[in-house]
Amino acid sequence: MDAATARVFAFGATAAVIQSISQSFKALVSTTIEVEKRLTEISAIFGTTESQFSKFRDSIFQVAKNTGQAFNVVADGAAELARQGLSAEETAKRLNAALILTRVSGLDSVSSVNALTAAINGFTSASLDATTIVNKLVAVDTAFAVSAKDLADAFQRAGSTAEDAGVSFDELLGIVTAVQQTTSRGGAVIGNALKSIFTRLSRSSTISDLQELGVQINESQSGIQKLQALSEALE
Repeated sequence: MDAATARVFAFGATAAVIQSISQSFKALVSTTIEVEKRLTEISAIFGTTESQFSKFRDSIFQVAKNTGQAFNVVADGAAELARQGLSAEETAKRLNAALILTRVSGLDSVSSVNALTAAINGFTSASLDATTIVNKLVAVDTAFAVSAKDLADAFQRAGSTAEDAGVSFDELLGIVTAVQQTTSRGGAVIGNALKSIFTRLSRSSTISDLQELGVQINESQSGIQKLQALSEALE
């Protein structure tokens, strides 16, 4: 009876191991097919040669390893960047920065890519790269009561308008942080509000109306100087 019981247990354990191996093998095959499918899609967007894309493919896996992200998350970001016409090398660098932002902020990879792109394109005169931007966002996220997600959302909406108004990247970072800490409004709301404010303060008619009300403001001032003049008048 003891020997029979032992055989039953041994059979059950063996069956469980075989079943586990079978499921793992099926999952491996499914994952491999999905990875190859995503790589084919990205390659088609890039339009590069096989050798060129082979190097980029290696860099994608390295980015996934460095940032601790699943391949499908990395692939989504890579596909979004590929559509922007960047080189494979620049795409890999920006992808790595975007996925670090994803890990810190909780944004999905596509949103992180779009936020970085908006910040880079919005502040072209500053010549900031993706890594520098992410480092600044993370530093503020760590030191103040504002999340990297809120900062990214705000920059995505107000970045280009702010630069047109003469507001630097760091100045906009400071404004968004101050407003977030004071009002607890989300980054998207703050970004849309600042976009409207900077746009309206650039109009000559708005400046004339404010001057009639006693605000010491003129068209030569930067966006920050105009806000300071308005603040002093309100006080």
